[in-house]
Parts: sequence; structure tokens; C-alpha cells
Amino acid sequence: MLTREMIICKAMLDNPKVGISEKESYFKVHFLNARNEVGRIERIIGSRFNRQCETSQHDRRYTRYTPKDEKQIRKIADLFNARLAYHQAKNRYLDELPIGESQIQNAVNRLAR
Repeated sequence: MLTREMIICKAMLDNPKVGISEKESYFKVHFLNARNEVGRIERIIGSRFNRQCETSQHDRRYTRYTPKDEKQIRKIADLFNARLAYHQAKNRYLDELPIGESQIQNAVNRLAR
């Protein structure tokens, strides 16, 4: 299984228009809150994601994080690939592929829609 940071990066790239929320991180990837990982990723790439407050059907508030632009998408992909290369050098996650240019461009196109 990928690290939490890598899971957040992948979720942001897979659907940049939707991104990931604190609520989804709990249900989809089974860790309590994405806030810490999102903050760590933001510090590493040197910029903040878009934040949108949402309310669940039970009136609980949570935050959704989405990338702002192409530059952030590329930085997220670079971070994912760097983390993946580090772990693959230690013989972990060998079946996972790095994020390629076509995937980055697809994410940029989806964000622009």
C-alpha cells in the first residue's frame, strides 16, 4: 500500500476538479483525516491548495482540497514520482508506475473543464 502522502497525491491527480476531502480520506483510504498529509504536501511543494468547506447530510463540516492550476498539478506529480522512486529503491511498491506526462496532461485538462 502506498504512503498516505502518495495516496493524497494520487487522488488529487486522478480527479483534480473534485480533489479529496477529509471525509473521503476516511472512507476511501481508511485514515482519519487528510488534513495533516495535505498540509505536509503543501509545505513540500511551496503553495496552498484550494479549500472549500462542505457540510455532510448530518451537518458535520469538512474541507475539500483541490489543486489550483497546472503548476500545482505538476508539483504534485513530481512529489509522487520522487516518493515512489525512493520507495522502489528500497524494493517497495514495485508494481506501482510513476505518473507520466500523459496522466499529468489529462489532470490539467480535467481541471480546466
